[in-house]
Amino acid sequence: MKVTVGTAFCFLLSLAAAPASAHHAFAVEFDAKACADVTGVLTRFNYDNPHAYIFLDVKNGGGQVEEATFQLSSTSNLRRGGATPAVLNANVGKEVVVRGCASRNGEKNRYAASFIKLADGTVQRLGQDVEGIFGTKIWR
Repeated sequence: MKVTVGTAFCFLLSLAAAPASAHHAFAVEFDAKACADVTGVLTRFNYDNPHAYIFLDVKNGGGQVEEATFQLSSTSNLRRGGATPAVLNANVGKEVVVRGCASRNGEKNRYAASFIKLADGTVQRLGQDVEGIFGTKIWR
């Protein structure tokens, strides 16, 4: 019986310590030197953890519409900063400007978002200010 209880304990302990998906640093996935303002129509958002996402329809160089995906911070950080589901939902279908840093793996139209300028001119923080530009130029 002692062997069975000990074995069960070790098994449960190993399950608890198993892949608790390690969180990654910003720089692993995104390039802080490849950030830009992206203008488009907010089409939808996913307000999930560990990261929320917003999706914009943007025009490429040929004038064709493509979808751009922006990874945001956690929902708790977004709520604290005022970027609630209600705020985002009120801007679906409207033109917005998002500051995003491009994906390192070369995936087209995938970014980490820092800020969003909503249709009414309000600026909301969506992620890390890796460039240190909050409060400058457009981002006020």
